[in-house]
Amino acid sequence: MKSLGSYYSEENVRIRLAKNRSKVKTPRHLSREARLYINISTYVTTGNREGFERWAKLNNLKEAARTFNYLSENNLPNYDDFRQHVSDIEASVKVADQRIAQINSELSTQKIIQKHCDSYRLCRKVIEDCKSAKNPKDYRTKHQAEYQLHDSLRKELQDLGVTKIPSSDKIQKQIENLESEQAATVREKQELQKKQKTLDIIRQNFTSLLNAPEMQVPVSGKELAL
Repeated sequence: MKSLGSYYSEENVRIRLAKNRSKVKTPRHLSREARLYINISTYVTTGNREGFERWAKLNNLKEAARTFNYLSENNLPNYDDFRQHVSDIEASVKVADQRIAQINSELSTQKIIQKHCDSYRLCRKVIEDCKSAKNPKDYRTKHQAEYQLHDSLRKELQDLGVTKIPSSDKIQKQIENLESEQAATVREKQELQKKQKTLDIIRQNFTSLLNAPEMQVPVSGKELAL
């Protein structure tokens, strides 16, 4: 390297490499939206908040800070990653919706089972008391409605997949667990919807900038063209 002259000395090569690390090349074949994202993400990856705020002021972008913070907090320096993130959030909201509907169905079923089991136990007690009745035949005639309801409830419970009558505490615990999961899933969906609103604002920011004239954006003392 020394034989090639001072330009290729180790010291000068290291200086040029250090300078090149701060440069961000924006391929010209990309869409303007993709190049705009690269410009914004450059501030995110370099942590150049001051430069970003100057850029935002130049573009009169009211939600610039929110855009910067979201991209930084969610580690989205790549345009394709950003689009995938949007798709993932949308998919997660759909999954949450499906789970909420599933839990509602399971809750409804468990509450029906709870009601049937309570009635079944009452009928069962009436039937068992027949053993101690002085006249079992008269007893059965007198409690014919309970006998019929007992058989009807047993069949309905079997149709619901219940072959062994669970305890009241067990059913109540299942209902409480489902209600707890339901509340957690609703909260999760609400948080995802908040992210969707933020992403909508970010997309609006992009639209606003894409409709603005092309301009030069300063990044760490360098000039980066949109």
